Amino acid sequence: MFLVYVLFRRALGERTALLAALLLPTSVLWLDKVPSAEIDMTLLGWVTAALVFLHRALDTDSVTWWVLSLLCVAGGTLTKWTAPAFFVLTAGPLLAWRGELRRLFGWRFVLAAGAAAAVCAGWVFAVSQQVGWDALSDTVRKEAAYRFAPKSEAKGYPWSEVVTYPLLVLAAHLPVSAFALLTLRPGFAARFDDRGRRLLQLLHCWAWPNLAFWALVPNHNVRYALPVSPALMGLGVMGMLAAFSRDAESSERSATHALPFGSRLNGGVVLFLAAWLVAKVAFVELVVPARTARRDPDPPAAALRARVTAGQPLYLFRLKDEGVMFRYARPAVRLRDPRDLPPGAFAVLIRQEWEDRASFGHLNLVHSMLDQQGDPLILVRNP
Repeated sequence: MFLVYVLFRRALGERTALLAALLLPTSVLWLDKVPSAEIDMTLLGWVTAALVFLHRALDTDSVTWWVLSLLCVAGGTLTKWTAPAFFVLTAGPLLAWRGELRRLFGWRFVLAAGAAAAVCAGWVFAVSQQVGWDALSDTVRKEAAYRFAPKSEAKGYPWSEVVTYPLLVLAAHLPVSAFALLTLRPGFAARFDDRGRRLLQLLHCWAWPNLAFWALVPNHNVRYALPVSPALMGLGVMGMLAAFSRDAESSERSATHALPFGSRLNGGVVLFLAAWLVAKVAFVELVVPARTARRDPDPPAAALRARVTAGQPLYLFRLKDEGVMFRYARPAVRLRDPRDLPPGAFAVLIRQEWEDRASFGHLNLVHSMLDQQGDPLILVRNP
């Protein structure tokens, strides 16, 4: 929110910056994911910082801002590997639009990219020394394959979701995202001075290329588009200012950076924020406790402790639910090959593994339960 405030203040003034910062978290997607400890929120912070610093670097051509921007990309990469995609899909179209692609070959960008690569390489070296190169590469490969593989191989590529996914993302940011569509009108940029138009360019390149790319990726989830939120909400604010401007012609001739605020806009924003505050309190006090109760990791962890012989390690394969295993509080060992499971050993399978009878069909069912996400957890034992 502070980054968006700073970004807008330099281009459109204090009041518009405050409006953009206040409206940024007023989306259903943000409301749902903030109290859920989602790693996508951390990714959102890194990507936002990277692109805000990129905007500053392009304006000042300062090596400091270039390095800060690419270091944030590195931080985002170590948080979730999709961070470079968001950066490239924004920076590439933006530089092409401005006719400044040559900057990618300048010494400032090369130096900054080298610093970011050094951070990532240092992390890769440290992790490979701790867990081994094979485990690291296999984990990264599987994560990438999961994102680019359809949820159901039997159904194939989800063509219908290519259209519905962007609509779902826009719907998750209503009502502000509806005003973002107004910024696509020809001549809209003429309402702003040079700083405003450069900000508009950044937000367009931030929102639409990323939305199009992640719509084409077959494994769709609305939360994957969280790093696009600042762009959609920022475009919505700019469209809102134009829609509620009392005098468009005078605003185009105005020497100020921002369009004038109308009384209807001021009153509407105050009412909307008040309603959103009520919704936020209700969500935190009522919805979150109820949802947390359904995702309590203690019951499945207790079921595992009751059935697995004390002192014997529990084996895992593709299970990712660390909450249940943390509450299980006993030794667990991850295996890659079912044939490595010792005789008499217990293992926890996810549904896809249990249904893979060719690999896991020789194991005996001990108990079936649900994890924190409501997905099946199957406790099995090797005969």
